[in-house]
Amino acid sequence: MVRHRDTTRLRYVAPFRAEIERLGRPVFGPSFEVEVDSDLRICSRTLEGRTVPYDSLSGGAKEQLGILARLAGAALVAKEDTVPVLIDDALGFTDPGRLASMGEVFDMVGAHGQVIVLTCTPARYQSVDGAHRIELTA
Repeated sequence: MVRHRDTTRLRYVAPFRAEIERLGRPVFGPSFEVEVDSDLRICSRTLEGRTVPYDSLSGGAKEQLGILARLAGAALVAKEDTVPVLIDDALGFTDPGRLASMGEVFDMVGAHGQVIVLTCTPARYQSVDGAHRIELTA
């Protein structure tokens, strides 16, 4: 039973990693790669041949990778059925250049699925071109 579980998990690693890398290239550049373990956790990020363990990355990079992983999982499932992704006031540690790139990623995923962003700082997401915005008032 354990062997079958492990075999099944390993079948998900390569497509999950490939989808994270596809989504992450607009953010991190064409050399972006990640290492993903059998539990589908990101272990390291590689840029221009330099690999950094996940635990050594900045808070902003970890936050971006976490969102990319969630979007990658949704994109893989969306090939069969759409899955909404909820993002709650994220990207607070992300610089303006990467915010614009993450907006491009939200647009890519949003073209085939649904990304719901809750935020008290809407300017962070102004680069999401395809967004339908709803403002809640107290």
